[in-house]
Amino acid sequence: MDRILRKVVQIALTGLALSVMPTLSHAGYSEGVEAYESGRFDSAVSEFQSLVEKGHAGAEFMTGVMYFQGRGFVQNRKLAAIWFHKAAIKGHAGAQLAFGSVHIRGVGVYQDLIQAYKWLTLAADSKVPGLQQQATMLRGDAEKLMSPEDIGNALSAARGFSPVKAGLVTGD
Repeated sequence: MDRILRKVVQIALTGLALSVMPTLSHAGYSEGVEAYESGRFDSAVSEFQSLVEKGHAGAEFMTGVMYFQGRGFVQNRKLAAIWFHKAAIKGHAGAQLAFGSVHIRGVGVYQDLIQAYKWLTLAADSKVPGLQQQATMLRGDAEKLMSPEDIGNALSAARGFSPVKAGLVTGD
């Protein structure tokens, strides 16, 4: 699972972070990513903190990553899952991939293959190369353990998904 999350973070940071147009709402985000990548985790926490208070999905995802890995925070897989969920419901593809991934094996959450398949389907539908392939591969792994009815329920849930707007910042 750690290997999968490292891959998710790498893809998300290169694909999603680079696609973000610099705006006032992202002040501190690129600095937080830079601090994280250079191992300055206390600085990254500082940069992301004010953004998560405003509902910034990218900062929420990175906060989840840091809890998951125990970098900048004491490792806590349950809190990581909460932060992944907060960003995933806002449509953050990296968080959707991470949230789906933790549901496959029940890391920080109860194992739930329907939820895993739903979130991995949403991540696979993203426009982020690399992330799409990873989500598709993991979704295939989950599918092997599911009944056709469960897969149908998961697909129905994915089709009914609509991102939640934070309402506090523009864009993510």
